[in-house]
Amino acid sequence: MKLYFGFLLLIILLTILPVKSSIIFEEPQPETPSTPRVLNTDFYDDGTIVVRIIRVNDTTPLKICLEENLSIRIIYPNGTIKGFNILSDTLNIQSFNFCLYQNQSPLRFYAIKTNNLLFITYVVALDVNNPYTYEDWGMVIDLDGKIFSKIRLGASFVNTTTNEWLPAQDSITLNVHRDNGFIRVAPITNTTSILLNQYKINGDGVVQLLARTYMNYTTTPIENFANFATTDGYAIIYPNNTRICGIFLENGNPEVQVPFFLYQIQSPLSKVIFLSCDVTIVKFGQTCILVLNTEPATVQNTFVKIDFLSKGSVYNITTFQYTSNLNVKDFGMKSLRYGGYFLFSTEPNINDKTKHNLYGYIMDDYGNRYDWNSSYLFITNAIDDILVLPNNTLVIPQPEFEQTWSLITTDLYKIESARDHGYGNLHIFSTTPKISDIIDPSEIKSLIIKFYDKIDLSPNRNVTILQDDGSEHGIIRQVISISNNNGAFVRFVDDYTIEITVIDSTFNQFGTKYYVLIDDGFVMSAELQEPIIGIQTTAWNFMTSNYSGGLTNMYKKHVNSSSIEGKVRLTDEGTSHFKIFEHNKIKVRDFFYNLTQELANAIPVGPERITTNQKYEIDTSVLPERYILYISIKKAKEITDTSVNLVANDLNALIQYKIITVIGSGEYSKYLDDEYGYVTIRRWIDENLGSLLGTIALNVVLLLISYLRKMFAIYTCGNAIEKFVSVIVFIIVDAPRGENIFITSIFFVIFPFIVNLRFAYKIIIDELKRNDFQILLKEFRELKDDLLKEGNDSIVEKGSEKDNNTNEIINKIDHIKNVNKLTKEAVIVRKELTRIKGELKEVCDLTKELEVVNELIETLEDSDKREVKIIVEKLKKINDLIEELIQVEDSTEELKIIKHLDELNKIIDELKKVNDNEIELEEDNEEIGREFAKELNKIKELIEELKESEKLKEQLFKVEVLMKGLEEKELINELENFNNFKKELQIININELKEEIKELNDHAEFTAGHIKEIVIKNDDSIKEEDIKDEEKVQLEKKYRNFSKWLRDYKDNKTIIIIFMILAGVDVTHLELLGSKLRIRIKNLSTRNIDINFNAKLSYAAKDDLFWGDVTNVFIEDIPTIFLQARFLYKSSYIIWFHSCIHYFNIYYTSFY
Repeated sequence: MKLYFGFLLLIILLTILPVKSSIIFEEPQPETPSTPRVLNTDFYDDGTIVVRIIRVNDTTPLKICLEENLSIRIIYPNGTIKGFNILSDTLNIQSFNFCLYQNQSPLRFYAIKTNNLLFITYVVALDVNNPYTYEDWGMVIDLDGKIFSKIRLGASFVNTTTNEWLPAQDSITLNVHRDNGFIRVAPITNTTSILLNQYKINGDGVVQLLARTYMNYTTTPIENFANFATTDGYAIIYPNNTRICGIFLENGNPEVQVPFFLYQIQSPLSKVIFLSCDVTIVKFGQTCILVLNTEPATVQNTFVKIDFLSKGSVYNITTFQYTSNLNVKDFGMKSLRYGGYFLFSTEPNINDKTKHNLYGYIMDDYGNRYDWNSSYLFITNAIDDILVLPNNTLVIPQPEFEQTWSLITTDLYKIESARDHGYGNLHIFSTTPKISDIIDPSEIKSLIIKFYDKIDLSPNRNVTILQDDGSEHGIIRQVISISNNNGAFVRFVDDYTIEITVIDSTFNQFGTKYYVLIDDGFVMSAELQEPIIGIQTTAWNFMTSNYSGGLTNMYKKHVNSSSIEGKVRLTDEGTSHFKIFEHNKIKVRDFFYNLTQELANAIPVGPERITTNQKYEIDTSVLPERYILYISIKKAKEITDTSVNLVANDLNALIQYKIITVIGSGEYSKYLDDEYGYVTIRRWIDENLGSLLGTIALNVVLLLISYLRKMFAIYTCGNAIEKFVSVIVFIIVDAPRGENIFITSIFFVIFPFIVNLRFAYKIIIDELKRNDFQILLKEFRELKDDLLKEGNDSIVEKGSEKDNNTNEIINKIDHIKNVNKLTKEAVIVRKELTRIKGELKEVCDLTKELEVVNELIETLEDSDKREVKIIVEKLKKINDLIEELIQVEDSTEELKIIKHLDELNKIIDELKKVNDNEIELEEDNEEIGREFAKELNKIKELIEELKESEKLKEQLFKVEVLMKGLEEKELINELENFNNFKKELQIININELKEEIKELNDHAEFTAGHIKEIVIKNDDSIKEEDIKDEEKVQLEKKYRNFSKWLRDYKDNKTIIIIFMILAGVDVTHLELLGSKLRIRIKNLSTRNIDINFNAKLSYAAKDDLFWGDVTNVFIEDIPTIFLQARFLYKSSYIIWFHSCIHYFNIYYTSFY
């Protein structure tokens, strides 16, 4: 029945009063029939209300105590209610915290942080019977009841006169922006000092002490003391005799600014019965309201409104008096965001002590009064903890009934409602874009803000653009401050309007919500130079348009669907930081990982799209040198993901403008150089197309020249020079950017250069030291004769002077020396024979071909047409070999060596006989003898091989005889047979055998030429023709033996320099000596230079060149490729290309 009448009364109140809405909540039925009551209320900036529900514990009749649990209910703006109950044992809070002392509870809560955390204050007693052991503590919990942290705040206040503990003597004031923390003001027991501690709660829910300040205060601390938040910190206002004084504290700064006084009380009999201060929302600065009562006390109170600036200077004082029935004992004031102040008081209802009457009215800045309506009485519960929300909504707890509690809300009069445009800031007239606009990300280049009053800009204040990702803080896209960028991104349109430039990367997501925050004090009054409050909620928000799926955008998505590579550069500070751990692979890996994570969050994209290969190099284009790091952007996986090109552009903008983006505040990204940005490495084909085409063109030219000259060496040498130039360019341009690569690269250029010179030196010296075999054989014969003579003399002397030991020793020593000389000479002979054997390779090939031809010609009468064709082909091949052979001067000199082989063989037999029968060697000389015999055996083997070449004469003679033995008529018949055979083949398949027919024609012409030569040789004037032919052959000689060519130019310094350079670059350049190139240089000071590169490389030289090529692969090509591909993020296709040519050249040389 009682519950029924309670609801009936509430309905009546909602009907007759200007109530906006009501909240009624029925608690679950408890074990004990105790009524839930609203003890404390608080709110968040978005209008979320937090209520503490208590139940009286009837088992403690001597004092008012509560059930030992913390019951919190959260009422969201949409009407949703949730909450939690936590037992005292879980909280680890002692029981006396759940009792009321002079209607004050030791356990209180504050809505801190943004919509998610509560700060609970309570007391811990080391000895509950000793009040001096009581300490104030704080606890952070979230709206689900999860405990994050605890902190000791200080000793509780004790009245030293009565030794009575007085709870709740401290006060906590939240910062203007909850995320910045709060200040706790607490009196210190047995002193006249007050402790001012500033705290902040970090992202982990841990309370951090920012600053600690002590302030002396001679008046009773707990009376008429006002502390409140300002735009940049806190202010403490207090009466001091006949003055109203104050101090300011900056956020996080323990230093007290110079104290100031606001007001001088005129009458010493006046008493301050109320003091309340707050920051001014509509106007500028701060406002305090004093309520003075002059003795003897009357109902006529004096109201003093003091407006003052953040420096303490008073710019307006308004005094007014009127009679009011407001109870000065329970008087309160709350500043209203829409201008004016809500003044109120409560008193017990005379009919029901569980209810209180609430009186109040609104007063503007000039003392004008605004009532709610004609009857402005409201009923509250007995505790009457009312709230005024940011939107001017008054929240009034209602009397509780049974298990139900309720709140009613009503709108207070908005004095300056015409200035409200939804920004939560009545100083802002308009913005571009407007609230809830839909913008095109590609078109918006600036934000425009217009204010009601003339403004100036303040340093060290920011405008922050954020992307709403559903989290509490959003994603920072751009931060603008005139301090950081000298106003480059902020300009005045007029005295009331500012324009903020937006960089390209700010609005880079389609269909996404963004909002703008403005720091308090970013702008200030131009007249008073006082900071103006900003926007600290998501009120100014707008959306970007949705992604356009047109053909153009689809094409761009397809083109930019592949990953791209890029690089960033560290600043001087970043380079110094990186050098500390650059040799620690784990720290380097962590640095790259954290950097890529920060970059991905800054863009923002998924962390898997920003990767790195952890490679870096040195940028030598700036001083001091800086590190360049390689960062990759992976392709988009979904069609709605941002393309790689847009990501690259955004990243570049973020870095270049890092002073206004989150890049500049990142722990790792702050080290990136904004002057460098993010430089994309063009795709391989884009970056290297020009070089690739140039390389191909150069190689085509080299191939063309080689083809025209019929000398592949021109191509390989030109290609080697190209490779060498590219390596030098790499060393000059790229190698300095890689740590420790420059020196290594120089080593792998100089070292192969030296090795190549060594190969060239060996080849040239060996050729220059080549001996005339006749002279060499003569010297070898003389040494043999000396040795034989010495052997005979030693036998004679041995018989006549057996006892002459001295002469015997001398003879042995001389004998050993002679054997050594002969051994060395034998080595020289053997090497020369080896070279001669190589030079006779063409002769051996010719001999084999002649043997086949002779066999075929001997059976010519019984052969068929196909065998005749083979003979013709063989004759043509022999002709080519002969032409190649006779193109070399003195080409038959090697053949003349055969006649000396018998003599050399005879000398060797004699030496072996001496060695076996006549020369007695001691044990110490056995090694010399073995070496000597070994060389003789090698020479013997070479002699046998070289004698095979003697068959050449017989083969040539036999061919000549057989060729002459054929009658002209027979050869003509054979030609006719060739023609008939050709016609038959044409009948069979003219299309398939077209090429072979062409060859037959060539063969026929070739054979006809031989017929003509035979006929001419049989002519009566054969002698005259032979002379002409001999002269023709001489004119056709195009090459000289390599050794002869070297001797011809050994005194030419130009040749020496060319050798040094070309051979050092690549030893294969020596092949260029056979290219038949001719260099003519006119020189005025000396004789003209005429160099003919017509050397015929020897077999030994070619063999050394082959091994030089192989060596270059291991000491030059492979290390160069490894250095460029492994240590530098650079395409080394040119080196690869040239190396492939190098390998082909080795293959070609070894087989051909």
